[in-house]
Amino acid sequence: MPKPITDFWWLLCSQLLVLRDQWYWYLVQASFVPVSMLIFLWLLTGRHDPSVMPVFVIGSLVSGLSFGGMLSLGQELGGMKDQNAFEHYAALPISKPAFVAAIATRGMLLALPSAIVMLTIGVAAFQMTVTAPMIVIMVISAYALAGFGAIIGFVSPNAQVSSLVTQILQTIILNFGPVYITMTDLPTALRWIARLWPTTYSAEALRQAAQQQPLAELSIPVGILLGFVVASLIIVPMRLSWRHR
Repeated sequence: MPKPITDFWWLLCSQLLVLRDQWYWYLVQASFVPVSMLIFLWLLTGRHDPSVMPVFVIGSLVSGLSFGGMLSLGQELGGMKDQNAFEHYAALPISKPAFVAAIATRGMLLALPSAIVMLTIGVAAFQMTVTAPMIVIMVISAYALAGFGAIIGFVSPNAQVSSLVTQILQTIILNFGPVYITMTDLPTALRWIARLWPTTYSAEALRQAAQQQPLAELSIPVGILLGFVVASLIIVPMRLSWRHR
């Protein structure tokens, strides 16, 4: 097996072993806010107009992916930087791309359980249909958001900055982007800003896939999400410094 793949595998295993006693807290953290928001929106609008609930379920699903991938991973990497943990990895015979890929995969895996919770609620409570393209888009979206969080965590000088940046961005992309609403419902200025965030394309692709559209017809949003993934795996290793001063 090629060494970069071996490096990636063992780094991923080490990352997941660290979480073996804490995974349920990540699940609760990534699920609590989206489920709470979904209940609030159902009480506010959905019980009077059930037709809007699929949009809200998709919004909560994307919100959970964002919490589990971008927010948690960005803050975790900021904490690792404060603890000079990267110097430990600098002493190992591993490549930066393998390390970043393992970190992004960890974020992706931690984000998926929340998405599964939201899909289960959508199917059981609102008669949504889960399609194969939705599953594929969920995985790509989780990777894109984890990569986005990794960029924030690696670029931020310390844990305090990464925590502040991720929380501010989380608020902006969820409350001022087309996550719980569609792009056409946003003012023109916010539409242009929304195009900067992976959550925009994730929500768009998932909404279309939920309407039975095949994956081939979702090439634009899915392609942009893949672009976020590739960019994070290329740009982050170039900017990553093992040593933090």
